[in-house]
Amino acid sequence: MPSSWTVTRPEDLITIDQVIDLARERLDPGPLAWAESGAGQGVTHSRNRKALNALALVPRLGQDVSDVVIGSSFAGVELSAPLLLAPIGALALYDPQDALAAATAAASRSISSFCSIHSTVPWEDVAATAPGRHFFQLYVLGDRSWQAETLDRVGSAGFGGLCVTMDSPTVGRRDHSLESGYRWSTGPDGTVNLDPGALDHSHRPALSWEGLEWICAQTDLPVVVKGVMTATDAVRAVEAGADAIYVSNHGGRMVDHAVSTIEVLGEIVASLPDTIDVAVDSGFTRGAEICMAVALGAKAVGLGRLQCWALAAGGVPGLVRVIEILTQEIETTMANLGCAVLDDLTPERVRWSMPAEPRYL
Repeated sequence: MPSSWTVTRPEDLITIDQVIDLARERLDPGPLAWAESGAGQGVTHSRNRKALNALALVPRLGQDVSDVVIGSSFAGVELSAPLLLAPIGALALYDPQDALAAATAAASRSISSFCSIHSTVPWEDVAATAPGRHFFQLYVLGDRSWQAETLDRVGSAGFGGLCVTMDSPTVGRRDHSLESGYRWSTGPDGTVNLDPGALDHSHRPALSWEGLEWICAQTDLPVVVKGVMTATDAVRAVEAGADAIYVSNHGGRMVDHAVSTIEVLGEIVASLPDTIDVAVDSGFTRGAEICMAVALGAKAVGLGRLQCWALAAGGVPGLVRVIEILTQEIETTMANLGCAVLDDLTPERVRWSMPAEPRYL
């Protein structure tokens, strides 16, 4: 990136490329490798980006776009823009406030964040930044007694929904991160939220559809199932009681050589009734890409690695600035496509085309 673009204050950031560049300068090698890594050789990680770069937007002329409105909603929560801050277990590597930093930034711009079960700050503090707005991400780390206690606590905390992550029964083997020598434990080590001695990690790979049905029956919160990559699984999740579907391949961090999320998004949306909201993540970093996802039926797009970059670049102000930049990019893209509202972004507004590489990856 040209040195003339170098900035040090979050409020001076103009583009997403600047955010990523600044984060990479500030991060130690270990956390940098952890964020950048994908499963195995990183093929799925790369495919997420390449697929987005092979999808093209189709403008239409003669539309009144003097007033562009980008408000959306997901699982009953109103959003000022079709944006979500995805759950990240190791978010404390990028900001000591962990999930509280993400929730604070999200609440300030009226979008939602997902609090990881591995958060090192109290879950209640995260939810309290905007009661009813944020989602709690659940990994099944204990028996049904433990699950019931956890669900009761989450329900009392003030979260707006429960996100059950089903795509990672075990942690993916990530070559780049392993080669770096850096290790981050996904098991909480005496945090304020979880007692390591009470956890049984054998329940995570044993989670079945029947187990999901049980979870859905135990909570009054809307249940989002994360990690869906096929229409068959989307339909099965809804049959089990899910209220919303979250299309994700975990940012390419679990299965190498897997399909990208943007390739399967449209068929998953088409398999579901209109009453079921769909979100998507894995590789999205720009407003135009978010418009592509909305055109294929997503109600919102989750930010994963970009969230890490933003916090590393400038903490909460850095993440707020990223939300502002993306909002501006979405509004500008929609206006130039001839779309005044998100409903104008239909499947006819995208098509597969010649792959193209942006200036910066």
